[in-house]
Amino acid sequence: MRTGCSYMGHHNPKHMATDMADMASWRCDDVFLAAQENDFVHMTGKLDFLPALARDAGIRPLVIFWGALNLFGGGRSSQFLLEHPECHQVGKDGAWNPAGCYVHPGSVGRIQEMIDRVATADFEGYFVDEPSPIDCYCEACRAQFGEWFGGDLAKAPAEQVRAFRGRCVIHYIETISDYTKSQHPQVETSCCLMPTDKDLWERAARIDALDNLGTDIYWVNNDRDVEEMTPMVRGLDAVCKAAGKIHHEWFQTWRVGAGREQRIVDQGEILIREKPDAIYAWAYEAQIGTDEASNDPAAAWARAVEVLKAAKGL
Repeated sequence: MRTGCSYMGHHNPKHMATDMADMASWRCDDVFLAAQENDFVHMTGKLDFLPALARDAGIRPLVIFWGALNLFGGGRSSQFLLEHPECHQVGKDGAWNPAGCYVHPGSVGRIQEMIDRVATADFEGYFVDEPSPIDCYCEACRAQFGEWFGGDLAKAPAEQVRAFRGRCVIHYIETISDYTKSQHPQVETSCCLMPTDKDLWERAARIDALDNLGTDIYWVNNDRDVEEMTPMVRGLDAVCKAAGKIHHEWFQTWRVGAGREQRIVDQGEILIREKPDAIYAWAYEAQIGTDEASNDPAAAWARAVEVLKAAKGL
């Protein structure tokens, strides 16, 4: 079983090297740099130095675009959208939405440019982070709806709109995966679809250019019986096996409430028992120093490392 974590990173290679050595101590296989748009323009050290530093530590460097288009993940601050207002989502009433639209070709083009940059920097995988249905009525969405379904998106029945939104998610994953494989065939393509979008798992698994599919059952801050995870993990495992995909699972170390740290271990034990191909922690050191940090980052991360070591038999 592979293990790893997401990593907010640092532009200074001295600090990154220290963190890579720490990850190597618990036999980390994969590190996902959560690269923000600003890292492509100003704080470029993360992109320039991490791949070699990770490989020197025996770790595979992968990347996600955290907060890209004010849409995927946290840390949302998109200079691209400030310069390209046409790529914003638009409400049914025509109101402007600060998040970007992944149906718009301008948004897709920007993500593709960023993929080119990280592939050139020798990252070995690109991770499509939690694409989910959006409630957008921009010109691109209206045109895409007309092409697929005919008629006016704003006047379509709710069930047809839901079908359209789900198809847009799959189309986005396929577009990005196809582009990555056609331009950078050495780069592994992976995607996480949330449990709330499990109706899309099978369709995503059928995307030829997608190598790796996972989900994230982030239940640390609730009291659901962790055994309820089992059918979800097994269900996705069956989907991945049927499609010949790598199966990964995330577990939560971000915004862990004080006193909830044992839930990290409880959920981790389920994941280890079910044996997906990989388990990953979001995020390194419980995301300390961000607005998604756990209440007690040291305690949360200590329990996460227990899980990651256990997965390796340490």
